[in-house]
Amino acid sequence: MIPVRRVVAGLRARSATTPGLLRLLSAGLLGATLLLWLTAFGTGLSRADAIDTVRNDAGPSFVAAQRIHADLSVADATVARAFLAGGVEPVAQRRVYEESVASASRRVVDLARTGGPLEAREPLTTLAREIPTYTGLVERARTNNRLGNVVGAAYLRQASTLMQYTILPAADALAAVDAGRIDASYDRATAWYHPVLVALAGLACLAGLVAVQVLLYRRTNRVFNLPLVAATALVAGVLGYTLSAFAAERSALRDGRDDAFQPMTLVAQARGLGLRAWGDESLALIARGNGTLFDQDAVRVTQRLGYDESGRALNDAPAAGTTSGGATADEALGPPVLPAVAAAGGPDAQPRAGLAGAWEQYQKTSVQVRAGAAQPGGFQQAVKLALTDGTATFGRYDRTADAALTASERRFAATLADASDDLAPVAVAATVVLVGATALTIAGFQVRINEYRRA
Repeated sequence: MIPVRRVVAGLRARSATTPGLLRLLSAGLLGATLLLWLTAFGTGLSRADAIDTVRNDAGPSFVAAQRIHADLSVADATVARAFLAGGVEPVAQRRVYEESVASASRRVVDLARTGGPLEAREPLTTLAREIPTYTGLVERARTNNRLGNVVGAAYLRQASTLMQYTILPAADALAAVDAGRIDASYDRATAWYHPVLVALAGLACLAGLVAVQVLLYRRTNRVFNLPLVAATALVAGVLGYTLSAFAAERSALRDGRDDAFQPMTLVAQARGLGLRAWGDESLALIARGNGTLFDQDAVRVTQRLGYDESGRALNDAPAAGTTSGGATADEALGPPVLPAVAAAGGPDAQPRAGLAGAWEQYQKTSVQVRAGAAQPGGFQQAVKLALTDGTATFGRYDRTADAALTASERRFAATLADASDDLAPVAVAATVVLVGATALTIAGFQVRINEYRRA
């Protein structure tokens, strides 16, 4: 090892002459410029890689998991409603069921093909294994229903139980894995210390350039060293551009989170809960007086949406325990979903605005269906109302939710694209500009060193 004292002595000897001092200063500035390049290039690439993970991996996987949940919920609720019709099920509803199952199965295969994190393997395996089991139970239920065998209802209940308590939770687990990856990537893409590091490195480089120019002015009485002035301008430019790009990228990601990702998850939850309540209504009617468990589940689901069993918003309903109809949402499960959807702002608030109203229209019909089914001799009329007005009003709710979900998905993708575009030029710009600044710095010092040589 070279002794520290020898190094210090060598530096002192070099700095004893003006040319030697200039060479040392130029080396210091080149080091500061290199440090600025490393911080701008490295932090820019880190943020860009995080955005790419969300945009091309975790984000699409999360959307696919939500769509799997939605497709399977549609399939389960639709097949129950078709079963309620008795005999040969309606062709349109059978088509919806088949298309929904096929869509979910394709998405599962696509996600399995792309690999993904280890945490996603178990829920994907569950989905791949249990969806065929579910469809097999549904086919048994259909066959027995066409033959008039009451055992068909038992097969349908078994299929729905498998869906609600095994398959859909697996889809939720898959979405949770991707949501965690999105959160982690968001944290990396918006890390507060990235702009701080760039700012510190840039200010240090600028301070060095300015200090050197002041020193040269005092020693040479030259007001401007044009190459160093140009290098200073380039460093200031790349510093300002990098920080502004980081700010624009952070703003785009914040908009994507607040105006797209969060509303998207809320709408997906509202749609899934609505489909579950609709399916519960069908299963309760199919049970013909033995559907208490389904009615109770429908009440719990409705409360999660923000309404009591009579169709009143929870904040308008009596507090729990004050009347037989009073209810509040389960606080452990979070705030009511539909009010949260309505409160979410952003450019796509309009597609979500009608969701609560559409649910209220459906629930009015659902209340009438339950009341009719409970009356002596009113069962057939209740079934007819469920198959006509109930199906129509819920269809409007589901279409509204699907449109709002699609709008949020598009907004999320657009904001990620904007954030990626904001960062894309940073690494290249920092490299090109700082190479130019380095060349100008060397040229500026060399001019002064050559003057001493000629002297």
